[in-house]
Amino acid sequence: MKTRELEKPMHFDEVMEFLGMGPDYIYKALQDGRITGYKLGNRWIVYPSDLQRFLNQQYNNRFKIKLAK
Repeated sequence: MKTRELEKPMHFDEVMEFLGMGPDYIYKALQDGRITGYKLGNRWIVYPSDLQRFLNQQYNNRFKIKLAK
């Protein structure tokens, strides 16, 4: 059984609260693919593993920028 099948998806409001970001930032990140999400009707859902991947990328990008300076 795949891990994703066991994950409970997070709704848009949960993602906003978890990241501490506003709706405009989250919506844009979902639309441009920085955060992998799935649109069900007029609602977005995000799996925790996809959100973790986004956070890891953000950390890695910041670390690379610091190393380049």
